[in-house]
Amino acid sequence: MLRRLSLLVVAVSGLLALQLASVAQPAPAPAAEVGNTLRIAFAPNESPSLDPHCIRDPLSFRLVATAYETLYMYAPGPATGSGQARVVPCLAKDFPKVSEDGLTVTIKVDTSAKFHSSVCFGEARTRNLKASDFVHSFKRMAVFKEQGMYWMATGLIKGLDEYGATARDQMLYETTDTKVEGLEAPDDETLVLKLTRPFGPIVTLLAHPTFCAVPREAMDHFSGLLRERAVGTGPYRLNAVAENKLYLFKRWDDYRGEKAAFERVTFTVRNFWNEFLNGYTSGTLHEMPVWASYYDRIAKEGKPAGALEGTSTEIIEEDEHGYYFLAFNMQDELWGAMDADGRALRRAVSLCIDREELLVNAGFDRKWSSPQAELFPAGMEFEDAGKGLEFGKQDLDAAKKALEGSKYKGGKDPATGKALTLTFLTTDAGIYEQIANSLRTGLKALGMRLDVHYVDSSELRDMTNTAEEQLLVAGWFLDYPDPFNYLQLFWSANAANGEEFNNHARYKSAEFDKLFGEYEKLQATEQNAVQRRELVAAMGREIAKDQPIIPLIRRRSARIRSTLVEWPAMPRQTFNDIRFARGKK
Repeated sequence: MLRRLSLLVVAVSGLLALQLASVAQPAPAPAAEVGNTLRIAFAPNESPSLDPHCIRDPLSFRLVATAYETLYMYAPGPATGSGQARVVPCLAKDFPKVSEDGLTVTIKVDTSAKFHSSVCFGEARTRNLKASDFVHSFKRMAVFKEQGMYWMATGLIKGLDEYGATARDQMLYETTDTKVEGLEAPDDETLVLKLTRPFGPIVTLLAHPTFCAVPREAMDHFSGLLRERAVGTGPYRLNAVAENKLYLFKRWDDYRGEKAAFERVTFTVRNFWNEFLNGYTSGTLHEMPVWASYYDRIAKEGKPAGALEGTSTEIIEEDEHGYYFLAFNMQDELWGAMDADGRALRRAVSLCIDREELLVNAGFDRKWSSPQAELFPAGMEFEDAGKGLEFGKQDLDAAKKALEGSKYKGGKDPATGKALTLTFLTTDAGIYEQIANSLRTGLKALGMRLDVHYVDSSELRDMTNTAEEQLLVAGWFLDYPDPFNYLQLFWSANAANGEEFNNHARYKSAEFDKLFGEYEKLQATEQNAVQRRELVAAMGREIAKDQPIIPLIRRRSARIRSTLVEWPAMPRQTFNDIRFARGKK
């Protein structure tokens, strides 16, 4: 989602403290077995929460997914290390039954699931899951709206947006019996969703941790305390919390399905690098983050080195599942023209930007950042369907050739004979000043000019919804692997809608919309995989042809983890990997 623009411009004090810390001498190598507790470390700049309805960060999603369950979930793919995952029923008994018009989705709920023991249930201490738990959970999620992840379902379920707006206005953050047209539980085993449009990716959406089942009793009893309480149905139950420092989960022996592999799972904060490293090399940690300034001390060419050489360790390096880009304002009469001249002009502007120079000038470590050469972000299902589009490269000769084949020869406006001037809305904080400089340099080489309009970073998002400038800065990071999560940025219905999934380019293509509509009607099942891939590839070709955005850069991250643990082959943005992790025999 468009939520991390500030990450490139704000220094995090917690990480600075980590980087300034001294490194202790390496401790003994990890023991020959992982034991009964899985221990995961996180940095002090993280501020996680256990409340499924008002969280927005990956660590919180992972914590929630450890205790709570959703109607559907991602499960590891068949090929170890492939990174692929498939959607399977979890608290649903099967995939949905969808009406012929695609607007009514009926899901049978597994009422054999029980909630973890809690005082919120009174003397009974627990009860079985009911379909109405999802009704109340989705309604509460709508009330919190932008404090959480409700934006993903905005405009999808009949009457739910309106309910959330009214409840927020009346400060109704506890459960209510107010009816919502699109949410029904006719009996304990049946959940009925009435949609505003056909939506085949519903199962991948409902697999996100924020759509989990929270019992009504917990919402009313704990209310805001759900930040540090969890009453779920998962194979692990919350056992203890030390605010933002320790989250301890224990295996729940009454779980209806396969028992959890570990007796305990802990997420613990570490304040300094030597605490991370000593904890890992002593075998008391099994996964920890690594940042660029320390990578060379423990790894070489992707293999353990230094203090980790000879230990049961693997280095995981990944491209971030999103990237930063510039969006053309396709409503602009000149730059947004959908004819051959307009496409040539946008293509030339994209080709003129030296992304390598941009990274150097911004002071980014080249190993941990790179030009975004592809249209689709890393981690997206069918991302390879966009290979070969050459969407994010720099080639001045090709840029000039594109202009010479259009009416904008030499970068001049044919109506005036003067240099074209491109207007750009941005902020001057951090890398954004460097983006402006790189864009100005590239345009100058084409005979064009750049007029930059600077605004405060806190105003940038709201201003882009109504901006008249011809270029806007933006970014997107996958919330779940389904291609819909990214492709919705190009759907004409989302053009300048002011929502988080804003089509910043205001791109409107009848052909793309046709393909997008076909994709939305297909459920994310194995039977539809081939057709879904073909549609994703076709949408990619339309976007590449029209060039409504200019991909810029992406970041990389690294972590180390113990090979004594059998980690599932799943993309990071599925978040529910802990339930599938187990110690190797």
